[in-house]
Amino acid sequence: MQSKIGSCFLGRTLELTDGKIYLAVTLDVGPRIIKMGKVGEESLMYEDVDDNVNKDVSQTYGEGKWWHIYGGHRIWISPEDETTYYPDNNPVSYELKENGATFMPPAWVERGVQPKLEITFVGEGKVEVKMSLTNLSAETKKLCLWALTVMKCGGRLTVPLSTEDTGYLANRNLVIWHYNDIKDPRFDLQNDKFILKSNKICKGPFKVGTYIKPFRTEYELDNTTFIKTVDVKGEPNDYPDYCSNMETYTNEHIHEVETLSPYEMVAPGENITHVEYWEVK
Repeated sequence: MQSKIGSCFLGRTLELTDGKIYLAVTLDVGPRIIKMGKVGEESLMYEDVDDNVNKDVSQTYGEGKWWHIYGGHRIWISPEDETTYYPDNNPVSYELKENGATFMPPAWVERGVQPKLEITFVGEGKVEVKMSLTNLSAETKKLCLWALTVMKCGGRLTVPLSTEDTGYLANRNLVIWHYNDIKDPRFDLQNDKFILKSNKICKGPFKVGTYIKPFRTEYELDNTTFIKTVDVKGEPNDYPDYCSNMETYTNEHIHEVETLSPYEMVAPGENITHVEYWEVK
């Protein structure tokens, strides 16, 4: 692995590569994995240079506080509410390690947790993205770690659905948000999968969730495919949003590929972890 300090529209980044793929992580805000792709090719990540996606969170976090999507990959807490939009706008500390790096933003004091992001190259062109939240409060917390990867708009996400013969019982779920148009042309539901396409012309949001095991999604953009896998823990009822461990959201700006951990009761000083594996082909 090679590393160096780079830059993006948000300031400094730490650039990491194994010679096949590269990642860049923000150091002045976030953290965000703001760039990712094959060496020598453009990044697949959305970068919100024009600040198209933001939210005034002053009623929750104090006067003048704003949350910005920034782009790339981020850590959140589910279920979504006003407190989810934590204004992570401060510098991030980091430490290089063998085959990767660890990133630590300031504690999210109002939420009583300490986030951490660890990146490790675990094979040629394969990256482990490990996220954690440590409970800083004096009480046990019920936590779900929510990982969102914001891709450039214009791609095609394929999500497999179960084809298991479960007799009289249901074998799959499909979770729909209130703002969806169920006939949205970007969404294609098939017997063994669903496909969500994104483009800058089709405006407005669309979001869908499901529970999949084994977990593998593929986002195709131009001639490149971003593959995300997760070792699924727990049972469907352990997950938020009507048993969703996978969600995806798009509008005219972005296409998010999201995963969720199961809920866990986290004692003071303990942490919840969630791991994704990334490949680019």
